[in-house]
Amino acid sequence: MQTQRIDVTDHGITVAWQEPPLLSFRGVEMRPGTTGVDELPWDDISRVTLTVDELPPDGERWTELVVDLTWGEFLPVRADADGFAEAVRALCARSGTPLPDPAAATTTVWSRA
Repeated sequence: MQTQRIDVTDHGITVAWQEPPLLSFRGVEMRPGTTGVDELPWDDISRVTLTVDELPPDGERWTELVVDLTWGEFLPVRADADGFAEAVRALCARSGTPLPDPAAATTTVWSRA
């Protein structure tokens, strides 16, 4: 499973990720692991939302930050990413938005003024 790390800085949002190698039946590496870093300056970000979905049938909650970019693409960051809670707090502080209610379905935590 892919791992992520999110950081909010004065320059923008950085998301680093690492994809483990894909192994075959006998442990032979079929695809090498990959890593990457997406550095998103504030000028490229239009909005960041905290999205909470309940998945059927047992109501499992799926929480993520969705970073919407000015050219129409988006970058999802899962709640298990390193730095997730700190990023939510930093985005709310930066925008003057109160911390979102954990039960809310979708909350904008930062938006371009």
